[in-house]
Amino acid sequence: MAKTGLLEASSLFSQLGRIRKRHSTSSPRNLSSKSGRGLVLLLVTIVCSLLLAGRLLWCFMYLFTGTGSTEVYVDRGIEAQRLIEEAEDWRAKGDEAIVRVWDGKLNDDASEDDWIEPQLLEGQDKVETEDDKEERLLEDDNDDKRAEIEEVWRDDKELIKQMAELANSETNENDVSTEEADVSADVNTEEAVPSEVDDESRDENEASAVKKKLPDAMAYLERLTGKLANTGDQEDNGPYHSRRIFESDYAEMKRNFKIFTYPHDHNDPFHLIFEPRNKVPSGNYASEEFFQQALMSSVFVTKDASKADFFFMPVSITKARMDKRIDVRGLQDFCAKYVMTVQSQWNYWNRSNGADHFYLSCHSVARNAMDQVPVVKQNAIQLLCPASYFLASYITHKDASVPQIWPREGAEPKEVRLIAQRKRLAFFAGALNSPVRQELERTWSSDDKIMVHKGRVPYPYSEALLTSKFCLHAKGFEVNTARLGDAMYYGCVPVVIANHYDLPFQDILDWTKFSIVISSLDIPLLKKTLEAVTDEQYAELHSQVLKARKHFQWHNPPQEYDAFHTVMYELWKRRHIVKRSSL
Repeated sequence: MAKTGLLEASSLFSQLGRIRKRHSTSSPRNLSSKSGRGLVLLLVTIVCSLLLAGRLLWCFMYLFTGTGSTEVYVDRGIEAQRLIEEAEDWRAKGDEAIVRVWDGKLNDDASEDDWIEPQLLEGQDKVETEDDKEERLLEDDNDDKRAEIEEVWRDDKELIKQMAELANSETNENDVSTEEADVSADVNTEEAVPSEVDDESRDENEASAVKKKLPDAMAYLERLTGKLANTGDQEDNGPYHSRRIFESDYAEMKRNFKIFTYPHDHNDPFHLIFEPRNKVPSGNYASEEFFQQALMSSVFVTKDASKADFFFMPVSITKARMDKRIDVRGLQDFCAKYVMTVQSQWNYWNRSNGADHFYLSCHSVARNAMDQVPVVKQNAIQLLCPASYFLASYITHKDASVPQIWPREGAEPKEVRLIAQRKRLAFFAGALNSPVRQELERTWSSDDKIMVHKGRVPYPYSEALLTSKFCLHAKGFEVNTARLGDAMYYGCVPVVIANHYDLPFQDILDWTKFSIVISSLDIPLLKKTLEAVTDEQYAELHSQVLKARKHFQWHNPPQEYDAFHTVMYELWKRRHIVKRSSL
């Protein structure tokens, strides 16, 4: 319609222009009335502009309202029907009309507030505007959400009510059970038991009925409560910090861990220092020999150095110490030459500056054997029995402590797993070669419950360990001794009196579960400390000793979870701290 109006106005202006041009060329007289014709033209222009503006205004109203409809509100009846018929005529002419009918009350005294929401009658689906439709859908959606919220709130209130009823029924049930227990203790109340049982059965039935009414959420809460109760009991980790983590990592280690052992020349006059002997190890430093024998025959060894996680330097410091050609005075020179040979003949050292290399020693001289090659102390992993973090040569978490084990042959005594025969409170025997042992002997040598013996005991050493509750591991020249392994083997709870001792496998084992560690300053309080342990606490300590002792035993061939595999696990845990270059 707007387009038609514009065309009409344009045509009118064109005709006026032609008339003006014709009159101006044919009659010179019209030139004198030029101002009058201009006035007429201005008036015509204003009238056309007003008509065009009105038409445009109507068009804009049509666009923004979506319809040019007329809305009429009437009561139900003949008048409403007449207007609906007229609306049909309006639609036939091109106009839109909506007739809204109020569904009010029939009585005359009905007020306006009593009328209900107006409803659209026939024809509404065809003439409802987009704004009306959007508003109606939004109101419907809000009504649905409000209904859902109210329904959930009703369900929640019902659930809370039912849970309260269940709790009350369970409380009543517990009260009945308590009363029944009190009554049954009296021998003269046998006739009262049936009534108590009837009340208990009735309460159980009521509780069961309440439970049946609960929704699935209640069943879920009960299962969750059961899980939390089981979790509260804590899983049995045994002597470990976390048995689940240890067993999982241990299995992965068995599958993936690889060690490359540096070969040696069998024609070398010192070749025996680098290779294990073909006999069962024995003596105080047997751990070195056991480890090397087990490693060379294990699945961990690889001949492909590119697949290795670590590199083993098989130099035995104990054998070098015992070799008269080397002795203590030439030990440092011997170790330095060996390390320089490894660095010059193989390029694996240079990839990590020795951080993925390790050696093992249980002799006390091992802490000074690498003094001429400080890079070994700083970077390489030292598996040492004399593991004192008081010394600068030992770095905790990089280096690792290995137990010093005196090998035991034959079947273990049956008394190992018993407690009844352990009448003595504590036991120690050995040389008084340190201030700690001297203080121990001076304080407790005359005590009737704590036995501190200088030198060897006049009866079997194993008998003393089997008849004592606690076995004292007191520091000698070094923090380590074979007494720790002895106590574990014979089921005696170890008492560690060795300051700064990095206890073996403490990354894996929780020593607080199967031992007692005290400071050397607390030696005068030793008896009071041990007597404070209850029978139940001691039984738990003893049971954990029996679980942990397998990690302190060497076997040939190795067995699962023995000392060899536990040392390998300590190595495996350190594989992530190694940084190699891009060589």
